[in-house]
Amino acid sequence: MSVKIIIEELHRLYGLHEQLLELSKDKTEILKSNEINALSEVLNLEQKYIQAISQLEEKRIEATVQFLQNDQPPTITACIEKAEGTDQEELISLYDKLNDIMVELKDVNELNKQLIQQSLQFISLTFDLVNPNKENMNYGQNGLESSKPKQQRALFDSKA
Repeated sequence: MSVKIIIEELHRLYGLHEQLLELSKDKTEILKSNEINALSEVLNLEQKYIQAISQLEEKRIEATVQFLQNDQPPTITACIEKAEGTDQEELISLYDKLNDIMVELKDVNELNKQLIQQSLQFISLTFDLVNPNKENMNYGQNGLESSKPKQQRALFDSKA
């Protein structure tokens, strides 16, 4: 099998990763602006891109196995070693570009993760302020905790 097929698959993978990176950057802005509906849409699109990348990666692995003829693990590095001339140069270029975009994607996803954690901490803090701890921290008359039965309060009243 020709290395050209692998190069085509790598170009497609790079394109999908570029689109996923742009989507992740959009997700960062959506998280900052707290737009829940837009976030849901972006998450759905993100899943579609991830699925497409997985399928394309499987095709790339199959093409790589055929190109290498099962001599080595199906990696881009192994293809670079076996390829010659301009094909080798193009594989090196694509390898570097994919590596760079994945590092950038990792950084953007780490930022998104931190933004989500901050949002969850804020929600938790807000919930704790709205629904305070039910335990009575005061002592009774004898210096011991009061033994009165504590009334459970719900966040919302269910009676009309």
